[in-house]
Amino acid sequence: MDELFVFLKDYPKVAGVLISLVSGSLGWFFREIFQIIVENKKYKRELRTYFWKEKVNAAKKASEFYLEYKNFLNLMQLKFELFEVGKIEYDQFIDKIGIEVEQLNLKLKKFPHLEYHHINLFYEFNEEKSMLLSNEINSLIQNLISLNAEDAELDIKAKKIYKAIREKYAELEVIVNGYLDIVRNDIKGYI
Repeated sequence: MDELFVFLKDYPKVAGVLISLVSGSLGWFFREIFQIIVENKKYKRELRTYFWKEKVNAAKKASEFYLEYKNFLNLMQLKFELFEVGKIEYDQFIDKIGIEVEQLNLKLKKFPHLEYHHINLFYEFNEEKSMLLSNEINSLIQNLISLNAEDAELDIKAKKIYKAIREKYAELEVIVNGYLDIVRNDIKGYI
């Protein structure tokens, strides 16, 4: 080590070059490490921002879809109420249900945000119960439609089926409201 100091003392130009070379190398090395750390943090921040934007976008699209579906559920319940209080006849009732279902079908086909389904990437909605309820409703509606208009007990049978459908719709509406509450509460955390 002493020999190195003597050498550097005897040759100051070489010492200056070595000191500047070592200093420059160390400076470059630390600068590169600092840049890697900064870039890594920047990447993570941008990734979180992108993730947040996607989550908010998915929440908006899912909310639109669920609100449209909830509107359909409310319209169906209104039709059932009109039938129950006797403001429309059975044939009109069946026709109006068919029209509502067809209109919902068209709306959903034209719905601009069919990619709402990726909401499930961010939230764990248990769709099993809502699918079961939907299947039960479809079955009950089929039973309702297949009733014989000439049957003497048509009103009793139809109102019994109506009551079951209305209860299923109410359960389905609770599930949809639960989904909306989950999404809204989560988004509140970001706003």
